[in-house]
Amino acid sequence: MAISGVLVVVWWGRRKAQLCFEPSPSSLGLFFRSVFSWCIIGFLVGVLRFWVSGVIVEGDVRLLNGIEGVREFIVCVSEEVDVRSDKIKYIVSSYGGEAGGFGGKVLINASRYPVYEYGDVLKIRGEFKEPEMIDDFDYGKYLSRYGVYSVVDRASISKVGDGCGSKFFEWIYWFKDIVARRINEVFPEPYASLEAGLLLGSRKGIPQDLTDAFNKVGVSHIVAISGYNITLVIAVVFGMFGFLGRKTRAIVASVFVVLFVVLVGMGSSVVRAGIMGVVTMIGLYFGRRSLAINSILISAVLMNLWNPRIAVYDVGFQLSFLATLGLLYVSPYFERWKFWRRVPALFMIRENLALTLSAQTFALPVILKSFGRISVLCPIVNILILPFVPFAMLLGFLALVFGDVFAFPCCIVLDIIFFVVKVAAGLSP
Repeated sequence: MAISGVLVVVWWGRRKAQLCFEPSPSSLGLFFRSVFSWCIIGFLVGVLRFWVSGVIVEGDVRLLNGIEGVREFIVCVSEEVDVRSDKIKYIVSSYGGEAGGFGGKVLINASRYPVYEYGDVLKIRGEFKEPEMIDDFDYGKYLSRYGVYSVVDRASISKVGDGCGSKFFEWIYWFKDIVARRINEVFPEPYASLEAGLLLGSRKGIPQDLTDAFNKVGVSHIVAISGYNITLVIAVVFGMFGFLGRKTRAIVASVFVVLFVVLVGMGSSVVRAGIMGVVTMIGLYFGRRSLAINSILISAVLMNLWNPRIAVYDVGFQLSFLATLGLLYVSPYFERWKFWRRVPALFMIRENLALTLSAQTFALPVILKSFGRISVLCPIVNILILPFVPFAMLLGFLALVFGDVFAFPCCIVLDIIFFVVKVAAGLSP
């Protein structure tokens, strides 16, 4: 809660402190008093916001948890459908029914068939229960990031209508499904799953042994859509619309960034990167340079005002936020270090190593707390595979458009990534 509170207004405190600061002893004291005051205010606001998010009101779905007996409701599939190899996960909201329905969202674990879509109206019958612990993993806190506080297993489901969702999201998910099917047509497994991760941020179909290898070596972030992908989107838009003026391109790029964030699932890391990208475009529109630290603080403030549980329970947000701070404040020191100049610059070895070590320096406490280990081979593996990731993304995109002529070289690049990760995983203790 402390983290969430301080983030909510720390950016505003930073701005106020900058306005008060002048190079004199009295103004220096004013500077620190201002920072301290704004941090206290931020802490209190964050605690209040976090408390409000957990208040249970009449009709809240959490009141149904643990009550014996089957209950029946009419619900709307209100989030993207999560299709797994052996089951399907639906996140639903009340659409009427018994006692006027319920407030909040429910996770339904259903059988693999039939498959219902976003926006379908369903009749469900089942027992509502609180999410259970999975070994040492608090599944309930994990789901609370999405506003989900109840789970229904083995529910009886029947479709009674459709069209209850947003047309905008319906079109986005329709397009995403087309791209995913095209990936499966062009690439065999496991190339299709990894390419879907690189282009769409989807990790659902990646084989478990490959997922374990990526996690063991500490390079699972390469299939996490983040700032690198947002930068590519902006660069492509600026290249395609070079005939437009600066302000118009900034607006078009912001629209494409928002669409891309929705397309890839709105995970915490990509939302953070997307907000930073839009803030940068706003600065460009008004002819002002956007400082990276301001952008990341604005993104943290907005995300935690919307959902304060992100900062507390979302490890992805914590790692993304801290890694970005590491890139901003640690990586410049490597460039000033004389010994660092002896590291080969060939194939971006020096740059990739600096970025990896910088990101891990700030994120290390969260990595150790969440995973209990850190891979010493991670920097080396990053050096070896990061140069191939842009080629895998570019060739993968071209393969979707032009077919096998680009799919074959893309598979070769992916094979190199697979080989390095599996060898490193075999060497890891």
